[in-house]
Parts: sequence; structure tokens; C-alpha cells
Amino acid sequence: MDALKERFTPLPLMTPGNDGGRSRKSLGRAFAAGDLVRVRHGFYVDTGVWLGATSEQRFMTTVKAVAGRLHQPVFTGATALLLQGMPLAGTPAAVEVVTSTASRAGLQTTMPGYHEAHLRHADGLPFIHRTRNVFREPPFGLDEPLWPGVHTSLRSVHLGEHLLDTLRDLGFCDALMITDALLSGRNREGIRCSRTGLEQLTRGSAAGPTGAAGRAVLDRVLRHSTHLSESPGESLSRARMIELGFELPRLQVHLTGADGVDYRVDFWWEELDLIGESDGWGKYAADGTDPAESLRREKRREDALRERGHRFVRWDWFDASDPQRFAELLVRNRVPRRRRASIRWSA
Repeated sequence: MDALKERFTPLPLMTPGNDGGRSRKSLGRAFAAGDLVRVRHGFYVDTGVWLGATSEQRFMTTVKAVAGRLHQPVFTGATALLLQGMPLAGTPAAVEVVTSTASRAGLQTTMPGYHEAHLRHADGLPFIHRTRNVFREPPFGLDEPLWPGVHTSLRSVHLGEHLLDTLRDLGFCDALMITDALLSGRNREGIRCSRTGLEQLTRGSAAGPTGAAGRAVLDRVLRHSTHLSESPGESLSRARMIELGFELPRLQVHLTGADGVDYRVDFWWEELDLIGESDGWGKYAADGTDPAESLRREKRREDALRERGHRFVRWDWFDASDPQRFAELLVRNRVPRRRRASIRWSA
């Protein structure tokens, strides 16, 4: 299993009768002792496993617990996008489920919390996501089931049924990451959409009309989206440059090193002779080779390009996620600002 898919793999859930025949009382006692986290009523995860998991794994585990708790739920919004393999800068604030009853729409107000035993033994416990009911008038299309659930199959609204509303409601960074991933097909499920198809979809031909404000948001996202982005980290980095008003580099440029080898770089500011590299998750082991050997090969590549006079600047997901940190990094490397920033920063 590759590193990206592993980050979104649900944790093992324990339920009465499914966990080696353990009873509800037995699981309840383990929860009271702090050995288990209760994600939803009747659905538990080992506390150590939960605390050591990624935020994506915890979110997907909660989604799976909701699928087991409710009767054939249908997921929508950002939750559905994650299930369909789309990248997001962070996990959604709530698990979004379709309801056909307007009066039931809204955020769930009650849910199982941590027992006080967990509060005594750990600081900064990871957040357990609530459930948000989203009203959607039937009929709506469904994708095929994604995983076998505990009691049901996980289902999500078809991409075309909710992409418009979801992109409009997401922040610019998340929306650009999704459109880049759709144009390039570089997402967990390999879903690809042409620019023409994406423009038709987001302009309402498949999802209904939208207001002027929403249209302006979508037009901005589409104007900056590209199939050249090779990772969520690259899309996030470019989105931050746009938000912060910095000059945009050329993407996926081929440069010849001092060793005569042709190398492709993530970003290149030609006038500055500056190469930018976004170091993402598992970059140095993505091809299945030894990470140490991949790192040595990358060092030789960088040295060869530096010998030709090119400057280098590197950053990672953490840097790009923090607007001020990323702005300071670009300023130190003399990248000029060309536009007014659309977000607040103080570099």
C-alpha cells in the first residue's frame, strides 16, 4: 500500500460481537478504563492506535463508524470528496451525511465524548468529528460503494452532484488542490476531468445555477488550476503564492545540470534563476527505492543544477500550510510580490 493511501486507511474498529466475540459490557469496561476511544456509540478504537494515527485516518475511521451506526448513510460535501480520493489541506470539520428532511439538517449536538480516564492520561486529545446532516432533495446520483462497512456499505453522492457547492464553500487552497487533481488525474482513485468538462460542471450544467459571488469564486479557482501540478503539496504551494500576491513561477521546467543530465524541477522563477521544490510526504521513497539512495540521488541532482548557477529553495507541507512562514521564506529568497495579497500576513 502506498504512503498516500495508507494515510486515509481507516483504523480497526471494535464493535460488540465483531471483536473476538467481546461483549458490549466488556468494551464498555475497556472504554471506562481508558483503553479504548469511543468514536460513535458501539464503535471503539484502541486508545494508543487512535493517538498515534494521522488526522486523515481518524476522520476516515469516524466516517466508517457513522456508516455502521446509521442506516445506509449517503455522504456528501468535503466528506464525499475525500472518499472519492480528492486531496484537501486538512480534514473536514464534520462528517457530512445527506438527509432528505429539511428539519433534520444541521450539526449533531450530542455525541459520545472521551471518558475522564482519557483526559487524565493524555493531553491535547485528537478531535472526534461530529456529524452534519445536509439537506438534499432527491433524486441524487450515487457512486459505487467504496469499502464494505461494518453493517452497510459506504456510499457517497456522485462527484458531479455536489462538486459545485462544495468547491464554492471550500477555501481557495482546498478548491485549487481539488481542481488540479481532477485535471491531472493525480488523485487516489485516478478520476480525471478535462478543463472543458470541469468548466461546464462548475458553471452549473450538471449541478444547478449559482449566484454571482459563488461564480466569481469558481472562476478564480478555474483560472489558476492546471494539470501540471504533480502533488497536493505543489497545488497548496501555488495557491499560497496566489493568495500572498507573489510572482508565480513556471511549472515542471526542464533544466540541464552541470553533468549534462536533463532535470525537471517543480517551480522555476526564470528572472531570479531560482528553483523551488515542494518536498511532500514520502517523496524520497515514492518510487519504491531505498529512501537513503533516493536522497543521495536528489543531492547529486541539486548539486548539478547549482553548479550551473541556479539557486534552490525548498519547503514542505508544514511551510506551505502556514501563510506567514511561507511568505517569509519567499521574501528571503527575493521573490517579488506582484499583486495585493488576498489573505492577511505580516512578513
